[in-house]
Amino acid sequence: MKEGAPILVAQGLVPEGIGSATALDLSVRRGEMICMVGPKATGKTQLLRALAGLDPPAAGSVDLLGRRTDGLDSKSWLDLRRRAAFISSDAPLLSVVDALVNVTLPANYHAIAPSVQVREDALKLLERLGWQGDLTLLPAFLDEHQRRLLALARCLILKPVILFMDEPFRMSDVSGWRHFGAVFEGLRRDDALAVLMVTHNLPFVREVDARVLFCGPQGPRMFADWREFAQDADPVIAGFLAESSFNAATAV
Repeated sequence: MKEGAPILVAQGLVPEGIGSATALDLSVRRGEMICMVGPKATGKTQLLRALAGLDPPAAGSVDLLGRRTDGLDSKSWLDLRRRAAFISSDAPLLSVVDALVNVTLPANYHAIAPSVQVREDALKLLERLGWQGDLTLLPAFLDEHQRRLLALARCLILKPVILFMDEPFRMSDVSGWRHFGAVFEGLRRDDALAVLMVTHNLPFVREVDARVLFCGPQGPRMFADWREFAQDADPVIAGFLAESSFNAATAV
């Protein structure tokens, strides 16, 4: 891929099981963030999975890191997954191994470095992410914020260039999602990591520097930032913001 070229290009994308009104053209470069928002049952997760190449689209195409995601052989797919990480809404961890082992598993599986080096890299990464907790505990004994940090670290240990996340903010406290926001900003700035996420946390979307992809009944619409999105005259958007305790007067 040429330097500065888009790392994700979707053309006429329609996820499986969603109507043709959701056709999407999208281009993403390194260091960008896109927040996908909208009412429930409007296909946000299906769209995210199609963009990540996890599900074949009903129509259109996705080029991820210079490769068409449909028709990849197993070796090409494995290489792609190392560089394009995906965290599902439940952010699953292995319950029978401790926190640190959960983080190191992908790197050890891919044998990207000796296990001692992988462990050191994992500890440095967790420190960078602001980890506070006991790494010898099993996931069941950690809180939700800690588990989600581990899921993020487990992806980042492979040094991806793009990260897809489905509802990363299950924790309700403000300090939790603001911590994640600061982490993402650092990763975008220092590592040029691109981030695409589905989220219902509108306070986060309002505060972060990101494009907003609104998924509504008539299909997706892209906005340059939160202000442009919140000031749009579309009554569907106004209704969505009102139901989410936002309105045009206060949402900017």
